[in-house]
This record gives sequence, C-alpha cells and structure tokens, in this order.
Amino acid sequence: MSSAFNRRRFLGAALAAALPSGFAMRAARAASPTRLIVPLAPGGAMDLLARKLGEALGAALQAPFVIENRPGAGGNIAFDYVAKADPDGATLLLSGSALVANVTLMPGVARYDPVNSFSPVGMVATSPLVIVVAGNSPIASWADLVRQAKTRGVTVGTPGFGNEPHVAILKVRRAEGGDWRAIPYKGAGPATVAAMAGETDAAAGALPGMLPHLASGKLRALAVIQARRSPLAPAIPSLVEAGTVIPFSPSWFGLLAPAGTPAPVLDRLGGGLRALSQQDTFRGQLNTLGFELADSSAQAFARQLRSDGAALPKLLAGLDRVRQE
Repeated sequence: MSSAFNRRRFLGAALAAALPSGFAMRAARAASPTRLIVPLAPGGAMDLLARKLGEALGAALQAPFVIENRPGAGGNIAFDYVAKADPDGATLLLSGSALVANVTLMPGVARYDPVNSFSPVGMVATSPLVIVVAGNSPIASWADLVRQAKTRGVTVGTPGFGNEPHVAILKVRRAEGGDWRAIPYKGAGPATVAAMAGETDAAAGALPGMLPHLASGKLRALAVIQARRSPLAPAIPSLVEAGTVIPFSPSWFGLLAPAGTPAPVLDRLGGGLRALSQQDTFRGQLNTLGFELADSSAQAFARQLRSDGAALPKLLAGLDRVRQE
C-alpha cells in the first residue's frame, strides 16, 4: 500500500512538472488550500465577509480557500503572521483600517509596516457602522445614550482598538462631550454578546455582525454612524438625523498578500476579485449580509492605505491606551 501511494505521488509530481506553469499552480492549489487569515474572532462582520469571500473566490479561481481566525493584540498577531509568511500566494489577509492604526496606537507591538510589509490585492467591501444596545435596555434612543454619557457615563464595546468603530466613538466623544469609554474586544461577535448581556451599555460595529441580533430583537439599533440612512438598513436613523455631526468614513475591508508576492499571483487574485464585482449574485449576497461590494484595484487600495497612514496618526495622537479585553 505504501509503495502504491508513493508511486501515485511520484506520478502526480511528474505530471505537474510536465504541465504549463498555470496548470502546475492550479494542481498545487488543489493539494494545498489558500489560507485566508482573519485578525478577529468568529461571528463579526469581517469573519462573515471572509467566509463568503473564500467560498466565492475559491470557486472563481477553482482553488480551495480555508478561513483561519487569529485574533488577539488588536489584530497584530494576524498582521505580523501574514507579513512574515512566504510570499507565494498561499497565505492572505483580510483586514480593516486597524492594520494602519495599530502602528500609531501600539508602537513596538505592531512589528510590521502597513504599506511596505504587504502587497494589496484590492478592497473587497465596505459597510456602514451601527451603534446598538440590548433589546431590553432602558436606553431607547441615541439622545438617551448621549444624555447618559453626560451624566454618569457610558461604556461602548468595539471589535478591537483603533478600527473604525472605535475611532467613531472617539469622534462622538469629541463632538458631544461626556464620558464615552470604548471597551475593545477580540471581534464584533464578543462585543455584541457583551452588549446583549448588559456587560456594556452599547456596542459599535459594522452592520453585518449586528443584523441577525437586530432581527431577533436581542439588539436594538440607535443609529447608523453616517450622514444618511443606509439603503441596507433603511429603518435605522442616521447619526446626523439623530442629532450628532462628526466626520464619517465607512468600515472598509481589503485583501492583502505578503510583500514580495509575485505579480502573476497578485494579478490572478485581483482578477478573481474583479470577476466577483461583476456578479450580481455575489453583490446581492453581500448586500443581504450588510456589505456594499467595492470594485477597487490594487492601486486604489494602496492609495487608501497611504491616505489612512497619513490621517490616522493625527486623529489618534494622544489617545488613551485601553487594555485589550
């Protein structure tokens, strides 16, 4: 049995070597799935997107993808892991802006460069941010939450430290005053569970991780953190409509590879993303989950990373360090 196995293995290797490089690559991919690393715990928006993306991109490229959650240290465990991975296309990262913010927030802990340690493949999707409370919370509106912040203070769970939900709470604190304490968790899933259990007064995160709990009544939305209502959740008032005006930016999610990944590999992955952006079915699936599909080139995504790298240090300068829960 062992000799038969070795003979098949030898023949398979010989066949792969005899085929053109593209076929050889696909043969290798079939034997070794691409790992898509997620820097947060399961159950949140990024995890939901990663699983849908892995399924769809794997089908488009005829190559299996597996999702690997590596939460912890504000995402730095995953970021550092992918930055040091072999640049062969076998290990990819799905991330949001925490990839950039952590360099300012955690000097000495973030041991990577958000621009130079990675090769951007493309932005995948954006999503509106929403602030929620438990379904049985006495806080009935955004005005109630602001009032409580100004009297006895509020705690707001966020999926980590330095990402868009956390930054949005900082902006609200500056705009409204009062005591807004951001409590970072290892993902939107734990943050929403904490809000439902009354461990925090509220939670802020991307819409997709909140939708199932909003539908069940375990959570109640106070506002989407943007200027206008979102077509993805038209029943939820916007923050401006609720009475607070702050600078807005959607929660973005992008796909990256380690720096030095060969151009043909990046082109193949980018081509897969572009193909998905043309699929009405995939767009509809993301909309149902609470995402807007982004049609972004690697060059546009690289500009986004550089723009965030220039803007976030000014916003986050002097920010109180909060212990990771």
